Amino acid sequence: MSKILSKSIILTGITLLLLSCKASEPTGSAEHNLYPYLEDQEVGFLDNNLTKKIDPKFKFVQTPIWPYTFSEGLAAVNFLGSIGYIDRNGSIVIDPKFDYAEAFNEGTALVRVKMQYGFINQEGDFIIDPTFYKAERFSEGLAPVKDHRNSAWGYINKEGNLKIKNQFTAAKTFSEGVALVQTPEHNEWGFINPDGEMVIPAQYEKAKSFSEGLAPVMLGFKQWGYINQNGAVIIESKFLEAYPFSENKAVAAMPVDEENLENKKYGYINRRGEFIIEPQYDRAYAFKEGRARIVKDGKYGYIDERGQVIAEPIYDKAWDFKGDFALVKLGDKYGYINQNGVFALEPIS
Repeated sequence: MSKILSKSIILTGITLLLLSCKASEPTGSAEHNLYPYLEDQEVGFLDNNLTKKIDPKFKFVQTPIWPYTFSEGLAAVNFLGSIGYIDRNGSIVIDPKFDYAEAFNEGTALVRVKMQYGFINQEGDFIIDPTFYKAERFSEGLAPVKDHRNSAWGYINKEGNLKIKNQFTAAKTFSEGVALVQTPEHNEWGFINPDGEMVIPAQYEKAKSFSEGLAPVMLGFKQWGYINQNGAVIIESKFLEAYPFSENKAVAAMPVDEENLENKKYGYINRRGEFIIEPQYDRAYAFKEGRARIVKDGKYGYIDERGQVIAEPIYDKAWDFKGDFALVKLGDKYGYINQNGVFALEPIS
């Protein structure tokens, strides 16, 4: 065998080995979850192994943005009343100067200064000045905004230009190409496209946004069903309440008895509208990472996709799973459970 052929075979082997190693690397390693935790009433962050990544150095403040969550590399953190942003090393990259601030999404974050809303970029510069009375985050390139207390809602683009004129009593973020809006004529809800055209007429007394191709809407007899993006009824109205689909399941409620419709229990349906987990909970939440939060007698627990309890409802507060862990609260202490419902980090404060 010639030296050239031998070298060629060796190089090919090395290339295949490198490609194999590369393929075996976990995807999304740059955005591994970081989990907030408390130690002596200061907040730090743990990595995917629940080992310390960022030392606890941020004073814990119970606010609407707790638990702190990283998104697009940054997390909003409350600094004793003012909110700024830290990076994944724990360094302050946007100074605390906001009354309220949300996670980054599509390269922008919704913030509030002196009760007015605007949008910043990841350098902390305003790309849209805080001039709005109300606003929601950007989604699919557009954000709902309301100029003044008595004005209507419209939609702006990322240049701050009004893309869909102010005309709605209420407006939600875009989801799956359409946005849920309420019109002033009869206070009914419908769906618009990014050009502001009503693609599903405003005809519903109540409705929620599309998820996984379906949207819950209130239909006949004040009962909820589901429509597709053509406006066709896919699941007939029969639920007292209904919520968007997540992981091919949706929370829905039914009455405990026909005499008292206010007394209802929550369960989970499939895409045919059949209960796969019977209504039995006081509250229920969407499935995330194959697990769902449920509430019984004011306490939170978790179930799996078969409806089996993996964590008994004993927690005063609980949050969705992110990766392998979920944050739970017992008394004034916070800890993490794994997907088997076992404490991976005992509650501490």
